[in-house]
Amino acid sequence: MTLRRLLLTVMVAGFALMLQPGCGGGAKTPTAAKPDTTVQTGAVCDTTLDTTAMVSAAQPDTQKPVPAKKVEPEPQKPKPEPEKVAEKPKTLPRMWDYGSTNCLPCMEMEKILTPLITEYAGKVDVRIVNVYENREQTQKARIQVIPTQIFYSPDGKELYRHIGVYPRDSIVAKFKEFGWE
Repeated sequence: MTLRRLLLTVMVAGFALMLQPGCGGGAKTPTAAKPDTTVQTGAVCDTTLDTTAMVSAAQPDTQKPVPAKKVEPEPQKPKPEPEKVAEKPKTLPRMWDYGSTNCLPCMEMEKILTPLITEYAGKVDVRIVNVYENREQTQKARIQVIPTQIFYSPDGKELYRHIGVYPRDSIVAKFKEFGWE
């Protein structure tokens, strides 16, 4: 194994460990800005992220290279005139739940959040983020345990983080606390 492949394998394994949700065991995960803004209650998932696909990417490629296809240039689209450009839509505050489809506490959160998504449409961007399908976003949010709910201000600043199953009443109370009714 060449040094380059070895380093790539180590980097992929390190990345997988950073994304590994683990059990949590009741530990708090403080935010960088405010150490006391993280609360953990309820059940957390002990499912680990599947890293086999990432590690196999580090293995040597034994297939013959495929010749590149010719790409047709896309036709130029006319630029919109200044008076026809629509205004940028208002950015909403967000409450994103990071979880997966094979985690029982995450499935419980999905049952809680599904009605809130429609109830708060246009007021709060309530979203369920699958950590396996959105690895880049998961890493950016520093998710270590699932489910994790993060409340963001309209400008993207993290306001509050909760780990575990979060009851509907507590979520609605947090919306009211932030003035997101």
